[in-house]
Amino acid sequence: MFDRLARRYDLFNRLSSLGLDNLWRKEALKGVSEGMRVLDLGCGTGDLSIGSARKLKGRGQVTGLDFSQAMLEIARRRLRKLDPQSAAAVRFVRRKAEELPLDEAPYDLVLSGFVLRNLTEHLDAILSGVYRSVKKGGRIGFLDFTEPPSRWVRGLWRFYMNSCVAFYGKILFGKDYPDFYMTKSAERFLKVDEFSKKLEEKGFSKVSARRFMFGVIVLYEAEKL
Repeated sequence: MFDRLARRYDLFNRLSSLGLDNLWRKEALKGVSEGMRVLDLGCGTGDLSIGSARKLKGRGQVTGLDFSQAMLEIARRRLRKLDPQSAAAVRFVRRKAEELPLDEAPYDLVLSGFVLRNLTEHLDAILSGVYRSVKKGGRIGFLDFTEPPSRWVRGLWRFYMNSCVAFYGKILFGKDYPDFYMTKSAERFLKVDEFSKKLEEKGFSKVSARRFMFGVIVLYEAEKL
Protein backbone atom coordinates (compact mmCIF):
# COMPACT_ATOMS: atom_id res chain seq x y z
CA MET A 1 0.00 0.00 0.00
CA PHE A 2 2.69 2.53 0.98
CA ASP A 3 4.54 2.08 -2.32
CA ARG A 4 1.42 3.37 -4.09
CA LEU A 5 1.08 6.33 -1.73
CA ALA A 6 4.74 7.36 -1.62
CA ARG A 7 4.82 10.10 -4.25
CA ARG A 8 2.36 12.41 -2.48
CA TYR A 9 2.72 11.03 1.03
CA ASP A 10 4.52 14.06 2.47
CA LEU A 11 1.97 16.49 1.06
CA PHE A 12 -0.83 14.37 2.51
CA ASN A 13 0.82 14.47 5.95
CA ARG A 14 1.18 18.26 5.84
CA LEU A 15 -2.45 18.75 4.83
CA SER A 16 -4.02 16.20 7.17
CA SER A 17 -2.04 17.42 10.22
CA LEU A 18 -2.63 21.11 9.39
CA GLY A 19 1.14 21.45 9.10
CA LEU A 20 1.75 20.31 12.68
CA ASP A 21 3.41 16.95 11.98
CA ASN A 22 6.87 18.51 11.71
CA LEU A 23 6.42 20.14 15.12
CA TRP A 24 5.68 16.74 16.65
CA ARG A 25 8.71 15.23 14.96
CA LYS A 26 10.86 18.03 16.36
CA GLU A 27 9.80 16.93 19.84
CA ALA A 28 11.02 13.40 19.11
CA LEU A 29 14.27 14.77 17.67
CA LYS A 30 15.11 16.60 20.90
CA GLY A 31 16.71 13.34 22.06
CA VAL A 32 19.30 13.44 19.25
CA SER A 33 22.76 14.80 20.07
CA GLU A 34 26.13 14.75 18.34
CA GLY A 35 28.02 11.47 18.41
CA MET A 36 24.92 9.26 18.56
CA ARG A 37 24.01 6.23 16.50
CA VAL A 38 20.34 6.63 15.58
CA LEU A 39 17.89 4.15 14.04
CA ASP A 40 14.79 5.54 12.32
CA LEU A 41 12.35 2.63 12.32
CA GLY A 42 9.87 2.76 9.44
CA CYS A 43 11.62 5.84 8.10
CA GLY A 44 9.30 6.35 5.13
CA THR A 45 10.42 9.37 3.12
CA GLY A 46 13.10 10.17 5.68
CA ASP A 47 11.75 12.99 7.87
CA LEU A 48 13.26 11.74 11.14
CA SER A 49 16.41 10.40 9.47
CA ILE A 50 17.18 13.72 7.82
CA GLY A 51 16.21 15.65 10.95
CA SER A 52 18.60 13.48 12.96
CA ALA A 53 21.40 14.02 10.44
CA ARG A 54 21.01 17.78 10.72
CA LYS A 55 21.38 17.60 14.49
CA LEU A 56 24.37 15.24 14.32
CA LYS A 57 26.24 17.64 11.99
CA GLY A 58 28.33 14.81 10.59
CA ARG A 59 29.30 13.51 14.04
CA GLY A 60 27.29 10.33 14.38
CA GLN A 61 25.39 7.80 12.26
CA VAL A 62 21.78 7.40 11.15
CA THR A 63 20.18 4.26 9.75
CA GLY A 64 16.75 4.65 8.16
CA LEU A 65 14.87 1.36 7.85
CA ASP A 66 11.72 0.80 5.80
CA PHE A 67 10.22 -1.96 3.66
CA SER A 68 8.72 0.34 1.01
CA GLN A 69 11.14 0.72 -1.88
CA ALA A 70 9.23 3.73 -3.22
CA MET A 71 9.45 5.51 0.12
CA LEU A 72 13.18 4.82 0.35
CA GLU A 73 13.78 6.19 -3.15
CA ILE A 74 12.18 9.48 -2.12
CA ALA A 75 14.20 9.50 1.12
CA ARG A 76 17.43 9.08 -0.85
CA ARG A 77 16.49 11.91 -3.21
CA ARG A 78 15.78 14.17 -0.26
CA LEU A 79 19.08 13.19 1.34
CA ARG A 80 20.98 14.51 -1.67
CA LYS A 81 19.75 18.01 -0.82
CA LEU A 82 21.53 17.94 2.56
CA ASP A 83 25.03 19.29 3.01
CA PRO A 84 27.57 16.54 2.15
CA GLN A 85 28.84 16.17 5.71
CA SER A 86 25.38 15.51 7.17
CA ALA A 87 24.28 13.32 4.25
CA ALA A 88 27.34 11.09 4.59
CA ALA A 89 26.17 10.04 8.06
CA VAL A 90 22.90 8.52 6.76
CA ARG A 91 22.19 5.20 5.11
CA PHE A 92 18.82 3.70 4.19
CA VAL A 93 18.08 -0.01 4.48
CA ARG A 94 15.16 -1.95 2.99
CA ARG A 95 14.09 -4.29 5.76
CA LYS A 96 10.94 -5.22 7.67
CA ALA A 97 10.64 -3.77 11.15
CA GLU A 98 10.09 -7.21 12.65
CA GLU A 99 13.48 -8.34 11.32
CA LEU A 100 15.40 -6.34 13.92
CA PRO A 101 18.05 -6.34 15.21
CA LEU A 102 20.32 -5.51 12.30
CA ASP A 103 23.74 -7.14 12.23
CA GLU A 104 25.61 -4.10 13.52
CA ALA A 105 26.48 -2.20 16.69
CA PRO A 106 23.58 -1.19 18.96
CA TYR A 107 22.03 2.27 18.83
CA ASP A 108 21.92 5.16 21.26
CA LEU A 109 18.43 6.09 20.10
CA VAL A 110 15.64 4.40 18.14
CA LEU A 111 13.01 6.73 16.70
CA SER A 112 9.78 5.97 14.90
CA GLY A 113 7.13 8.29 13.47
CA PHE A 114 3.55 7.11 12.88
CA VAL A 115 4.53 3.52 12.11
CA LEU A 116 3.73 1.05 14.87
CA ARG A 117 -0.06 1.31 14.70
CA ASN A 118 0.25 -0.01 11.12
CA LEU A 119 2.09 -3.11 12.33
CA THR A 120 -0.03 -4.23 15.28
CA GLU A 121 0.15 -7.91 14.31
CA HIS A 122 3.97 -7.80 14.54
CA LEU A 123 4.21 -5.50 17.56
CA ASP A 124 5.71 -8.01 20.01
CA ALA A 125 8.43 -9.08 17.57
CA ILE A 126 9.20 -5.47 16.66
CA LEU A 127 9.52 -4.27 20.25
CA SER A 128 11.69 -7.25 21.18
CA GLY A 129 13.93 -6.45 18.21
CA VAL A 130 14.06 -2.77 19.17
CA TYR A 131 15.08 -3.67 22.71
CA ARG A 132 17.95 -5.80 21.42
CA SER A 133 18.94 -2.98 19.05
CA VAL A 134 19.36 -0.36 21.80
CA LYS A 135 22.56 -0.15 23.83
CA LYS A 136 22.41 0.02 27.63
CA GLY A 137 21.58 3.57 28.57
CA GLY A 138 20.03 4.11 25.14
CA ARG A 139 16.56 5.48 24.54
CA ILE A 140 13.53 5.18 22.28
CA GLY A 141 11.09 7.78 21.00
CA PHE A 142 7.92 6.60 19.23
CA LEU A 143 5.35 9.01 17.79
CA ASP A 144 1.93 7.73 16.82
CA PHE A 145 -1.78 8.37 16.60
CA THR A 146 -4.14 7.09 19.22
CA GLU A 147 -7.82 7.52 19.93
CA PRO A 148 -8.20 10.62 22.13
CA PRO A 149 -9.44 9.80 25.63
CA SER A 150 -12.21 12.42 25.68
CA ARG A 151 -15.46 11.18 24.12
CA TRP A 152 -16.17 14.64 22.65
CA VAL A 153 -12.69 15.06 21.20
CA ARG A 154 -12.86 11.51 19.86
CA GLY A 155 -16.08 12.31 18.02
CA LEU A 156 -14.63 15.49 16.49
CA TRP A 157 -11.43 13.66 15.55
CA ARG A 158 -13.32 10.88 13.78
CA PHE A 159 -15.42 13.42 11.90
CA TYR A 160 -12.32 15.33 10.78
CA MET A 161 -10.45 12.18 9.75
CA ASN A 162 -13.38 10.64 7.89
CA SER A 163 -14.35 13.86 6.11
CA CYS A 164 -11.52 16.38 5.60
CA VAL A 165 -8.61 13.91 5.71
CA ALA A 166 -10.51 11.41 3.57
CA PHE A 167 -11.16 14.21 1.06
CA TYR A 168 -7.44 15.02 0.88
CA GLY A 169 -6.69 11.33 0.47
CA LYS A 170 -9.13 10.89 -2.40
CA ILE A 171 -7.83 13.99 -4.18
CA LEU A 172 -4.17 13.02 -3.82
CA PHE A 173 -4.35 9.23 -4.15
CA GLY A 174 -7.65 8.47 -5.87
CA LYS A 175 -8.74 4.85 -5.56
CA ASP A 176 -5.47 3.95 -3.80
CA TYR A 177 -6.54 5.81 -0.65
CA PRO A 178 -7.77 3.26 1.93
CA ASP A 179 -11.13 4.42 3.30
CA PHE A 180 -11.20 4.88 7.10
CA TYR A 181 -7.70 3.38 7.38
CA MET A 182 -6.27 6.00 9.73
CA THR A 183 -9.15 5.91 12.20
CA LYS A 184 -9.38 2.12 12.12
CA SER A 185 -5.63 1.66 12.64
CA ALA A 186 -5.75 4.03 15.62
CA GLU A 187 -8.74 2.14 17.04
CA ARG A 188 -6.89 -1.18 16.73
CA PHE A 189 -3.73 0.10 18.34
CA LEU A 190 -3.11 -0.22 22.07
CA LYS A 191 -4.35 2.55 24.33
CA VAL A 192 -1.68 4.77 25.90
CA ASP A 193 -1.57 2.89 29.21
CA GLU A 194 -1.55 -0.47 27.41
CA PHE A 195 1.32 0.46 25.12
CA SER A 196 3.30 1.96 28.00
CA LYS A 197 2.85 -1.30 29.90
CA LYS A 198 3.92 -3.27 26.81
CA LEU A 199 7.18 -1.29 26.69
CA GLU A 200 7.83 -2.11 30.34
CA GLU A 201 7.11 -5.78 29.69
CA LYS A 202 9.74 -5.73 26.93
CA GLY A 203 12.32 -4.47 29.43
CA PHE A 204 12.24 -0.69 28.99
CA SER A 205 12.35 1.63 32.01
CA LYS A 206 11.35 5.23 32.70
CA VAL A 207 8.47 4.97 30.24
CA SER A 208 6.63 8.22 29.60
CA ALA A 209 3.84 9.28 27.25
CA ARG A 210 3.51 12.91 26.18
CA ARG A 211 0.24 13.86 24.52
CA PHE A 212 -0.28 16.49 21.84
CA MET A 213 -3.30 17.79 19.95
CA PHE A 214 -5.83 16.94 22.70
CA GLY A 215 -4.44 13.43 23.06
CA VAL A 216 -4.58 12.45 19.38
CA ILE A 217 -0.77 12.32 19.08
CA VAL A 218 1.45 10.59 21.65
CA LEU A 219 5.23 10.58 22.00
CA TYR A 220 6.33 7.49 23.93
CA GLU A 221 9.82 7.70 25.42
CA ALA A 222 11.73 5.10 27.42
CA GLU A 223 15.22 3.99 28.37
CA LYS A 224 17.09 0.69 28.40
CA LEU A 225 18.92 0.43 31.71
